[in-house]
Amino acid sequence: MATFTYKPLTTELARAVQVPTNGPLVEVHLNDTSNLPNGDGSRTAAAPAHCVLNEHYKLFAERIRNLTVYEDDLWIVTAPKCGTTWTQEMIWLLDNALDYQRASEINLIHRSIFIEFSALVPGFDQNTIALVEQMKRPRHIKSHLPMALLPQQLWTVRPRIVYCARNPKDMVTSFYHHYRHMHGYTGPKDTFLQAILHDLVMFQPQIPHTLDFWAIRNEPNVLFLHFEEMKRNMAAVLKRASEFLGKSYSQEELQRLEQHLSFEVMKSKSKSLFK
Repeated sequence: MATFTYKPLTTELARAVQVPTNGPLVEVHLNDTSNLPNGDGSRTAAAPAHCVLNEHYKLFAERIRNLTVYEDDLWIVTAPKCGTTWTQEMIWLLDNALDYQRASEINLIHRSIFIEFSALVPGFDQNTIALVEQMKRPRHIKSHLPMALLPQQLWTVRPRIVYCARNPKDMVTSFYHHYRHMHGYTGPKDTFLQAILHDLVMFQPQIPHTLDFWAIRNEPNVLFLHFEEMKRNMAAVLKRASEFLGKSYSQEELQRLEQHLSFEVMKSKSKSLFK
């Protein structure tokens, strides 16, 4: 049996939101989900989330699925526009002795590699899967893939996983602007929103993506965060994250990190984080 099933998205609405940057889109389904974790049992009656990706992803799906995972890995997993960059910077600094100097010298895209990026961007000049394979351990790895499409060894090796969730209404607003500026979508907003509701846009659906990780939130190797809590009470999030990582920092050190992670500072640093 094939590992994945690919369902082309060919409806009129699907075609209306497809853009040349992405190319034709497909639903990607894992055929055998029996080895996926079920956590608290809340996902028993539902299939794990599939994912809308482009056809180019087919060339890399098996390689990602069969990636060698190490116990000292740290995976940052989110749906798009759900606090990914914020979480990456926070977790990397907490896990690396608050080394602001090194963080300023090494771009975030190299400190926490987006594993499936080159699989989705045919013109990208590097293979991000190979970059992850070649990373010095312990590795920090970012992904927007749902549970079913992530490396299967995640569920046996059980490295640290940090998941950040966000209110779907806020995600959709942010993702619409992202799709316009980064993907080149020029159609009406209402068409995009209808496509989101029908799971016809890249990386959708978001809610099942989040529910799969919510079901395993109590596993000792999983830290489940909320974008809204990071905005409302970052101090509490930093305390939880430090404990999860087995790190101990003074109140003054965490206050400095909270300032570093403030919206104003992160906005001003956003270009330097990725240049």
